[in-house]
Amino acid sequence: MAIQSSAHDHHQEFSRRLSVAAASAIAAMTFIAISAGSVSAQEGTDVGDVNTPTVTYNDFIPEERDLSDCISAIPKPGCGSEAKGGWRQMLVFGLVISGVGFIGWRIVSGARKNQPVSPLQTDGE
Repeated sequence: MAIQSSAHDHHQEFSRRLSVAAASAIAAMTFIAISAGSVSAQEGTDVGDVNTPTVTYNDFIPEERDLSDCISAIPKPGCGSEAKGGWRQMLVFGLVISGVGFIGWRIVSGARKNQPVSPLQTDGE
């Protein structure tokens, strides 16, 4: 006679697989971020070169506007640049939303799991 798995066993297996997938994704992103940082650090190794010009231009601060107009909690229109945002900002946004969704899912599943079990009612009573 074969032993059938309960719904609780399936839930535990799904949770285990989801945790392994999430840990693998985080490890892969960490590895990519570390390797990208080491490549950019290797490119700028000629610090002692006297012929290297200093960079005074910043993409995020417009040169034609007063600096005090652009630095605030609500900057005025025309401040900043097109270089804001991009795929990296959307990746962080997606990770934050995924994390909040995961936390919400765990709260809901934990609340459902800890609900009191109602006694079974029979047809004869």
